[in-house]
Amino acid sequence: MGDDTDAGVVLDMLSEMLHKLTTAGTCDDVPVRRLGAALAAEAAVTLALSPATPAAVCAAYPDLESASALSARLLTWLDDGDLPHVHHRTDPHLGHVAIISIQGDDVDLESRGHARVLAFARPDAFGPPERQLLERACRPIAALWPHAARATRAALVASNHTTGNGPRMTERELEVLRLLAEGLLATSIASRLSLSPRTVHKHLGNIYRKLGVHDRLVAVSLARLHGMLGDELPPLTGS
Repeated sequence: MGDDTDAGVVLDMLSEMLHKLTTAGTCDDVPVRRLGAALAAEAAVTLALSPATPAAVCAAYPDLESASALSARLLTWLDDGDLPHVHHRTDPHLGHVAIISIQGDDVDLESRGHARVLAFARPDAFGPPERQLLERACRPIAALWPHAARATRAALVASNHTTGNGPRMTERELEVLRLLAEGLLATSIASRLSLSPRTVHKHLGNIYRKLGVHDRLVAVSLARLHGMLGDELPPLTGS
């Protein structure tokens, strides 16, 4: 991986993020997907941090289930204190982990106290080329994510203005959603609610249809933004 390759990866990442921003979409998935593939990571995740709510998974690569162990480990590291901008750790189960920490007060006053933390895990160590790529990607991500948060929130406000207070869910669908947000799979949700897995999948199908999505991570993020989970991320101050 050389300078030209690094530049291409970062440029492609920025282009996709900006495109999603111009269409009022969320772009939290772009860095973990683009960098995860470039770094040959087995798992990658982005966590959103804010002063008043629990850490929330914004995006995962290649999927939420694959990144669940990384998410859990990252939360324990966050409990140990602030993380530097880019650093590396080793874990007996995850292997080598590269972490990018974007603090809100590094960007603008509106986002003070809010942050994003990205982590990439793979069995072998990250060499100098991979470390250089992470350093190069750090600043563009820091510059764009507050704008992405505001664009997502603006799209939500527009949607609520048109459709009311978001999709109407049954009580059982809300129960399934809340357990989905805890990271439980369909079989575990079925056990917790004393339902058959088939019934849970039916509820999940209804939830996805009402939210207009096909992915559990996006469904949970939208549900949180709509205030369905009781732990939704607050708006950026002044937005």
